[in-house]
Amino acid sequence: MEALSGLSLAVVLAALGLWVMVSRRNLVWKLLGLGVASGGSILFLVALSHRPGVRPPILGLGPGPAADPLPQALVLTAIVIRFATLALALALVILLTEHRHTQDARRLEEEE
Repeated sequence: MEALSGLSLAVVLAALGLWVMVSRRNLVWKLLGLGVASGGSILFLVALSHRPGVRPPILGLGPGPAADPLPQALVLTAIVIRFATLALALALVILLTEHRHTQDARRLEEEE
């Protein structure tokens, strides 16, 4: 049941983030939507890797099936990459705002 609620929350977050990216004209809102959508995809990966009744993959904890550490490593890598790309994109939006004096995506497209 926990995995199903995690999967449904992940789909809702991804859909909400994509909707914000499409519906808003402000670049900061678009970045916020991108962050929410990527958070939904990360939660989707975590929910897919959930296996009930497994122990942590640490030596010495006893017999039984152990959890696979690869999805956890991939999710941690995705979180770091997400943070770095969003920070770079926000810095570029700030630089663009200083030069063009707007954050409206349509006005920026018209100026070019």
